[in-house]
Amino acid sequence: MEEGASTRTAASGASSQDDPAPRLPTEICGRIVDHVAAELNLYHRYLVGNSDLLALRSCALVCRDWYFHTWYHLRRRVILRDRNDVRSLSRTLRERPRLRGIVQQIVISGQISGQRSLIQQLGTFAAMLAGKLPELSRISIEDAEWPVGLMRVEDFGYLAAFDLVHTLTIADVTVSSIAHLARLISALPALRELYCFNVVCSQKHPVSPVSLPLNSASLKVLEVRWVAPAVEDLLVRISQASRLHTLSFGVDGDFTSSSAGSRTQALLDASAASVEVLTLWIAPASSVDSHTVDSTVERHFNLSRHEGLWLLQIHLYHPFVEWSCIPHIVSRIPSDHLMAIFVSFATRADHAAADLDGAVTMMEEDGILVRLDDILQAEGFANIAPGGICLGFVHDGDDWLPLVKLFDSESSFREQCGRWDGLVRRKMPGCDRRGMCTIVYSIEEHENWRNNMVEIQEATQQQKAKTGVEVQREDDAEHAPDTSG
Repeated sequence: MEEGASTRTAASGASSQDDPAPRLPTEICGRIVDHVAAELNLYHRYLVGNSDLLALRSCALVCRDWYFHTWYHLRRRVILRDRNDVRSLSRTLRERPRLRGIVQQIVISGQISGQRSLIQQLGTFAAMLAGKLPELSRISIEDAEWPVGLMRVEDFGYLAAFDLVHTLTIADVTVSSIAHLARLISALPALRELYCFNVVCSQKHPVSPVSLPLNSASLKVLEVRWVAPAVEDLLVRISQASRLHTLSFGVDGDFTSSSAGSRTQALLDASAASVEVLTLWIAPASSVDSHTVDSTVERHFNLSRHEGLWLLQIHLYHPFVEWSCIPHIVSRIPSDHLMAIFVSFATRADHAAADLDGAVTMMEEDGILVRLDDILQAEGFANIAPGGICLGFVHDGDDWLPLVKLFDSESSFREQCGRWDGLVRRKMPGCDRRGMCTIVYSIEEHENWRNNMVEIQEATQQQKAKTGVEVQREDDAEHAPDTSG
């Protein structure tokens, strides 16, 4: 009897080990993938090392069902490197009609990442896919050479069919003429956001001003970093014709060239009346003269006309010599709407520990934090949000690698963080008492901080609007005619 029981138990044990592991229902698996995808913003220019993208790609490796569910999420952003890619996408859209409503961004790119080459597929894309991507909202052109004759006149007309595209990014591109660039911008009727990075113009001789794009007045967001003077001049004229809400601008910190300095201030002034969010990317100069820093800011970084500004972000690169400009920039801001200021220090990936140590040592000795703290106690900065003064270190690589990964050890990184945190709170006692100081050490932490500031700002605006309505009602009631008699 015992032997039989033992045999049955063994058999039962063997059976339980051989049974397949329980599987989640397909609907639950789909929701897990959807949740991961919802956290991913595919529209960042650089996504290398992004934890959400890595998680989504991992989901694709779980099993066949997960792969196909993930496949659609990853096709929200499609890269087209040649005409064959365009034809392949067109064929896939016919075979999988559901994908038509999935694709939200198209990237027209040179064949090799980081190298500029002809983008003959741009015209092919416009002609073959016009009207076939109903949810397309973003077009990017990257790593490209755009000579005369690359696109036919009718191809620009096809681009107009993408009437929901609100964002155009032009990065690492050489254009043959400013007229081609203006025509491209004008071809997208719903354009609201324009990003230009490292755009070169091969047309060297002076040209007469081109006609402004027809949609210039509708532009709300403009980012300009390291573009040719002719491109910058066009964007100044576009800014004057629009009412920008957000401006992000790459500034050459070396103002030995008076024309470069005048264009910098021209772009800032062109949108000063409407801009609420301003970001400055300041390239390092060889040095900043302490005796002329105030006059330099007056000529080239003067924000005295930005009365509606609520968020200012400034990014500095090693060796951070423009750090001394920060108090002079902030002190000129007249906006009593200002709620948040972010200053980041981009350390070199291969010298992160030394750069952080050098920056903290510099701030221990230069008195800039003390000056900044004094300035921020003025009445004009009374509306700074809790945690609204954010100082942070990030590395200057094109990925989401946390700064701690670039240190010899985590303990060494934490030690430097403690030193930096203590310095800021000691040198800025006024801001610290008001709960205004925040420290971040990664792109992700900065993104979270900014999202928090946006939520606070939106809540403040809603409260002001509600209060305004209530005041108006009370005023109307007070002046209403007396009908009691």
